[in-house]
Amino acid sequence: MSPNATEIPTGSPEAQCAGANVLRSNRVLLAKVGLDGHDRGIKIVARGLRDAGYHVIYGGIWQSPDAVAAAAAEEDADWLGLSLLSGAHMTLVPRVIDALRATGNQHTECLVGGIIPKEDTERLRQLGVCGVFGPGTSIAEIVDFLRQRSPQQTETVDLTSGVDSGDRVALPDRVLLGRLLSLIEQGGLSATMLNDLHRQRAGKTTRVMAFTGSAGVGKSSLIANLLPRLVQRDQRVAVLACDPQSPITGGALLGDRVRMSAGSDERVFIRSLAVPSGQQGIAHRLDQMLLVLAHFGFDLVLVESVGVGQGDVAIRQHVDRVYLLLQPESGDAIQWEKAGLLEIADMIVINKCDLPGADRLETELREQVNLPGSRGVPVVRAGQSEPSGWDEIIRDMTGEQ
Repeated sequence: MSPNATEIPTGSPEAQCAGANVLRSNRVLLAKVGLDGHDRGIKIVARGLRDAGYHVIYGGIWQSPDAVAAAAAEEDADWLGLSLLSGAHMTLVPRVIDALRATGNQHTECLVGGIIPKEDTERLRQLGVCGVFGPGTSIAEIVDFLRQRSPQQTETVDLTSGVDSGDRVALPDRVLLGRLLSLIEQGGLSATMLNDLHRQRAGKTTRVMAFTGSAGVGKSSLIANLLPRLVQRDQRVAVLACDPQSPITGGALLGDRVRMSAGSDERVFIRSLAVPSGQQGIAHRLDQMLLVLAHFGFDLVLVESVGVGQGDVAIRQHVDRVYLLLQPESGDAIQWEKAGLLEIADMIVINKCDLPGADRLETELREQVNLPGSRGVPVVRAGQSEPSGWDEIIRDMTGEQ
């Protein structure tokens, strides 16, 4: 990346972003809109693009145009790929493009794939679709198309619109915030801007919560159950969802969003982040991202780590509280004697507690954390059979009695 890509003028944080050069990173958001539930094809495309080095955000099925547009803004997607097999493309695609532009998003380009009659291809292009891929299109053809059109140069963007002055931003502009997070991913903020953000954060009460645990323990599913409860309490919440980046291709399949999508609710902002190996489960320059989210006035920031091992404890230094998720049958009593994650946990969540072995796991954990001289970490059961655990986590996060 050019060293000039992160040079930012002096002034307020918003003014410093005006005209900043953002190097596009080839982020692809894939989604299915409408009632089409056939997802095998789009998942094949997702894996193929990941293996070609793209960062692929999988948005899932049954998405509304507004939800897809919000996701494209939050993820700062270079490309939005829509898979349509229902024959409703001439109805749904215009709605998606209108929703994209309504957010102020002028940089995400739209691609359409699926069962698209040839006579509709030109009509879709006239609507603003830049590529149409019909049956039989290979992954290699899609990759070649993206590489030929990929904006490799830096581009100047105005990141000043939509930010209010004052102690608290009413509602964050998704496009502005999404692009600012990309700027951080691609090189970080200037020292002047960081100093301004630190100064302006004084007195703000944004709290940062980490959710960590092994792969498959249910971190994103737990967050999905917490988000509507937080919104009901009028909390504005940002989620930074970390997934692993391939050490071979540099690609990533960012799949946490599909479980926790909040649609287009303006009180929730979700950003997927690719994490290279050796980062202990958290993204580069996480501290800068947290500063920016605090500046935008979020009450809570939830950081979901990559599935981690026992020694991956770096997240502790960035957050206010750490929620360690464990699931039944994930180890015997000796595991809890070992140094690592258990030492940094502020609360232990037995997730998927309706699975066999939950009672034994709870007994072993309570014995371990209540040993003489220990700090008495609370242990909570959470799952579909015990939703009260979700409320207990919420009370701990918000400080409710």
